[in-house]
Amino acid sequence: MNQEEKRNFIKKTESLVKPQDVTAISFLSSFSKALPKKTQYKLTQSGKKRIPYMGFIVDPICLFLSFKITNTSAAQEMLPDGFELAEASFFKKDAELPMAITSVFTARTSGFIGMRAEFYIIARNKETGLLSWIICDYETNTNSYDPKNGFCGYTCDPAVYTTTLFGELLVDLKNRSNNKEFIASVDLKNGDSRELDEALWIEGNLCVDYGGEIKSDLSEPFSLLFDPDMMKEAVNIPVEHVSIKANSYLDNIIDSFKPVNAAIFPYSQHFVIKQDLKKYEVKNRKELDLQLQSFLSRTGLKSMSGDDLKKPIYRMVLISYLVLFSIIILLLIF
Repeated sequence: MNQEEKRNFIKKTESLVKPQDVTAISFLSSFSKALPKKTQYKLTQSGKKRIPYMGFIVDPICLFLSFKITNTSAAQEMLPDGFELAEASFFKKDAELPMAITSVFTARTSGFIGMRAEFYIIARNKETGLLSWIICDYETNTNSYDPKNGFCGYTCDPAVYTTTLFGELLVDLKNRSNNKEFIASVDLKNGDSRELDEALWIEGNLCVDYGGEIKSDLSEPFSLLFDPDMMKEAVNIPVEHVSIKANSYLDNIIDSFKPVNAAIFPYSQHFVIKQDLKKYEVKNRKELDLQLQSFLSRTGLKSMSGDDLKKPIYRMVLISYLVLFSIIILLLIF
């Protein structure tokens, strides 16, 4: 894409995120939790046909920490079928190592707006040979959906992710249901731009799946669509300027207090998830570019709306009333 196409991609991705619809979705998702998990899954699958593209915008500043996996056998057990543990390098020309990554960010998407922390194992897809980001756990202060838990979210309190006038990033999140927590501070004044490893950051994001705490037979690998230049470099933060006070995530496979690398993206990152994309349809930069051009050429795109959740909820309420009314009638008769 040329510079003007890149701007158009950003604008079009932004147009898929409508706060008034996200508010309705957030409210209605609380009711959707009452639906059976299979019904929730069918609901999301039917939605993919009506809404082909979902916008996913990560706001500045997004934090990434990499850790060396020390228990490789346990890490392999956490991966979904079809994946094997792989070695990767965070920055270009760095030594490769078995890697877990923690990412904390605030995001605006077609379905939710808020803070999210994700915990990954980097694996290789056996069929495509691509590196892949496997989401093994996450926390959020907003609504969410994953194939194992269905509609869920609001997992942590506190859920602090902010910068201060002292030039630092503060993270403080805790899941009170399982006492997991992640507390850290990052000195943002000590950083320099470094090139990222293309296999991890570009090819790896073409194949994302769920594992670990949220592994599910219902999940399938999906691709993120994005401008590859967005993943060309990031601000490298020396790890001595990262202070981790608490970290309960993936602590069975890493030394959770000793990151190997730290990086931030000082600008917004714009992604699109093509919901009706076939599995492994995008395997390289050429196929990624074709998908980007297709997205740019589309017009009249339907965005996610609260109306998409209303019908199944109304049906559930109606059925409940009918069952209750039938029971009352039977009691009156007999």
